[in-house]
Amino acid sequence: MHMLHGRHIGGNMKLLGVYIVFVAIGQAMTYVAGRTVEMWSPASSLPVFLTCFFLVLWAAWRLAVKVT
Repeated sequence: MHMLHGRHIGGNMKLLGVYIVFVAIGQAMTYVAGRTVEMWSPASSLPVFLTCFFLVLWAAWRLAVKVT
């Protein structure tokens, strides 16, 4: 089996799959948070959404690496 940076290629695909699942779940929660904030303050919804968006990308990667 081929190795890439100490991981099997199949393990890398599993890592990518877990990451995509975590990102999908996180971005759904980000959308809900942005829409909820928009009800109270439309001007604040974009900064909240963008902050959560990038936080989810970072956190999903960290979680995916731990899980796999």
